Amino acid sequence: MNPNPNPPPYDPREQEEREQEDVLPLHQAVMREMDDPRDGFAPTPVWMLFLFFSLVGWGGSYLGSHNGGWRVDMYDEDPTALGRPTDKPAAFDAMKVGARTFNYCTQCHQANALGIAGTYPPLAGSEWVLGRKEIMVRILLAGIDGPFTVKGVTYSGQMPAWSQLSDEQIAGVATYVRGSFGNTASAVDPAMVKAIRKEISSRTQSWREAELKQELAALPPEIEVAPPAAKP
Repeated sequence: MNPNPNPPPYDPREQEEREQEDVLPLHQAVMREMDDPRDGFAPTPVWMLFLFFSLVGWGGSYLGSHNGGWRVDMYDEDPTALGRPTDKPAAFDAMKVGARTFNYCTQCHQANALGIAGTYPPLAGSEWVLGRKEIMVRILLAGIDGPFTVKGVTYSGQMPAWSQLSDEQIAGVATYVRGSFGNTASAVDPAMVKAIRKEISSRTQSWREAELKQELAALPPEIEVAPPAAKP
C-alpha cells in the first residue's frame, strides 16, 4: 500500500528516465550540470620558456659589453664622450677640509677657538698652535693627558687622540686652526702627517706636557721656504 495516497506528479522527462534500465541515461541529467574535474595547472608553453631564457641571455650579454666598467661617471648622452679621459681629482683644499673637520673640535675648544676657562685651552694665539707644526700634529694624533699650560694658564681637560682621521683631515684641521682666529702660521702638508703617524705608530698613551717639550727640543731647526722674489 502506498503510504502517500497523493504522491506529487513526476515530470514526464524524469519519469521516462526513471523507467530506463541503463544507468548512464539515468545520471545524464546531473552530468549535464557538472563540468569534468581538472587537476593541477596547465604546463607553461615551451615557446614561452624559450623566449624568456633568450631575453635573459641577451640582457646579460648586453650588460657585459656595455657596463663601462661599472663607473658612475661613464653615462653621457653623447656616445663619443665615453672615450674621453676622466677628470682629474680635485686638488686638496686644506682650509676647506679643515673647516669641516674643525666641527669635531668645537665641543671643547668652542666655535670661536677660545676654549673653556680652566678646562680646555684656547687655540687662538696659542703657542702650541703657532709653534712647530710637528708638535701640533703629534698632539692631534695621540692626544694630551694631564695639566697643560697655554699662554701662562694651566688647563685640566684631556684631549682624545684623533688618529682615526685621515692624513688629509689632520693636515687640514691643523692648517685651518693655524690660519684662522687671528692665527697666521704656515700650512701643514699631509705628507708630514703621514711621516709622523708612522714615527709614533707604537705609542699607546697620550702626550704629557713635559714629553712634548722634549720632542720640541729634539726637533731640527725649521726651514721655511721663502716666497719667490717679485719680478722687476
